[in-house]
Amino acid sequence: MLKYISIGANELDTYLDYALLSIVAIYLYEATPSEMGLLGACFALPFLFSSSFFGKLLDNGQTHQWRSFFFIVNSFVTPVFVLTGSVYGLLAIAFIKTTVRCGLSISNVKLNENDDESKRFYEIYGYLINFSRILVPVAVVALYNSFGLWEVILFSSSLNVSSLICELVSLRLNKKEEHTGEKKNVYEEKKFSFAASMKKNKNLFYLVSGYTIANFAFFLSNDMLGLFFKNIGENENSIGLIISLLGIGGVIGTKFASLLNKKLTSVVILTTSVMINTFSFAIFGFVSGDMVSVYVYYGCIILIGISSGVTFFSIRYGVREIIGFKNVGKATGTIQMISSVVAITMPLVGGYIANVLSLEITFRITSIILLALLLVMSLNIYSSKLRINTNEQPTKNE
Repeated sequence: MLKYISIGANELDTYLDYALLSIVAIYLYEATPSEMGLLGACFALPFLFSSSFFGKLLDNGQTHQWRSFFFIVNSFVTPVFVLTGSVYGLLAIAFIKTTVRCGLSISNVKLNENDDESKRFYEIYGYLINFSRILVPVAVVALYNSFGLWEVILFSSSLNVSSLICELVSLRLNKKEEHTGEKKNVYEEKKFSFAASMKKNKNLFYLVSGYTIANFAFFLSNDMLGLFFKNIGENENSIGLIISLLGIGGVIGTKFASLLNKKLTSVVILTTSVMINTFSFAIFGFVSGDMVSVYVYYGCIILIGISSGVTFFSIRYGVREIIGFKNVGKATGTIQMISSVVAITMPLVGGYIANVLSLEITFRITSIILLALLLVMSLNIYSSKLRINTNEQPTKNE
């Protein structure tokens, strides 16, 4: 139970940062699309240079010790850097806390050693993420409008302190087990190769490749959604509503993915996520606000959330199922590092396109990339089924 409380509190603080920093940047500091792109990049850049390091570090044990350190850092970052009073202070908050959360994200997959409980663990993990999306933006907007900025900041720090307490208790309860795990994992680290694993297992290759390309398209437009709703006349409350609706969709998507997992592979499940996002971003890019109600766009936000929930479950559970517990930290770190390349560059590219052309163009490009990926993944699934059916057909002698 402690691990779920710790994960839940961290996810609450994660989406608190997304909501708070977006509101302050757009409505208090009047950030430009390029500055919003920079903010989005700061939420991704640390995954590039720290994911591999944290993956190796956490596969070698001492999970709760490192998580305790991470939560101590996050308790102080927001109060200190918000005092700068500029967009650059917000960039520093996003950068430092994301570096810490890179380690926390990888450490989460090391909190459940039992393979039989993995599906349930990742389902609950997905629910915690998406309930945080639902609850936190509402709380942030209410606190911000009623009391001001510092009440939100204190709420953020209290969440990290709560997680720290959980980790200290877990550390005391599991000190002996973690010490044993530290010794037996050293040899496994030396002989593990993620590249070799991808070459050996085609499902892992298609899962990671599809996930990375989908992120390539998604991050091109994701940070532009708040600006899109501002341009069609919505106020700052739309930031909180967007994140909450993403959470509602995420809960639905997580449950949907867990049900699909009973009959379908993780690659097929990921393909359904790509299909949903292709449709959603096409609406933002090709359907004018004069033609439809704003509720249509909010409905598409829910669909994007569903896609996010499906994607999370498919990639996390799929990798754990293929790689196993001992090396899942390094595998997760490598995947995060690969994905961070596009997560860093695409918000900047998206912001540039929105400045030079329009927000709608970024959404159109996203939908076209996702459509191409959908066609490739669907063709791969169809070809795989044909090969299986051909191999199962009896020969003439049979």
